[in-house]
Amino acid sequence: MGWFSLSAGDHLPEFASLPVLAIVDDHLLFAEGLKGLLEARRNVARCLVYRNGYEALQRIPLERPDLALVDVHLPDMDGVELVRRLQGKVPQLKAVMLTVDDTLETALRAITAGAVGYLVKSAPFPRILQGIWAALQGDIVIASEVAPLVIGELKKIYIRQGRRPSPLFQVLTPREREILRAIVEGKNNAAIAEELCIAEKTVKNHLTNILTKLNIENRVKLIVFALKEGFLEE
Repeated sequence: MGWFSLSAGDHLPEFASLPVLAIVDDHLLFAEGLKGLLEARRNVARCLVYRNGYEALQRIPLERPDLALVDVHLPDMDGVELVRRLQGKVPQLKAVMLTVDDTLETALRAITAGAVGYLVKSAPFPRILQGIWAALQGDIVIASEVAPLVIGELKKIYIRQGRRPSPLFQVLTPREREILRAIVEGKNNAAIAEELCIAEKTVKNHLTNILTKLNIENRVKLIVFALKEGFLEE
């Protein structure tokens, strides 16, 4: 499934504690409607709504939602810039863009800014819901409208630079390098586990070790870092 990791069906994943979600969108009818649909799920604690970037910057560090759905076009701030700033304030926050903008340029900006997902508002609610679940569980989710273009463009941008692999990758074990390569190729944890004949939990443990060793906060930043630092040139 690659980076576009929305799976079929409407399964309800189990979380250690019920996640708190946030919506950053100035279209209140849409935001409140989505909030109602999300809070109707039995595995969501609550859903917060912020009407602009300033409010989100002030309240998210205090209220600490697990995941934020962010519109690209906010009245006071570019949504991608908001994600970039939130990464500095709350690095553990998972940010997913939810927007009408399905252009490659905006999707690329969002992913390189640290967003773990890029979904379009025109998608059916079950697909948006699956994207949220996947992002909460550590996957990268990109709408099919832009996914192939985003993946291809990121690889072209960084591979074209022809950089030698950074010596930083030498701290990784052979298995960790194998898993990192699969992640950079766009495979999710389940696909990697199946390919390597190991448990998905083992993949998650290896990913945690990779992030710790390279001092990187999340999967998106790991992929961008690996591409920038020539990992695929090994």
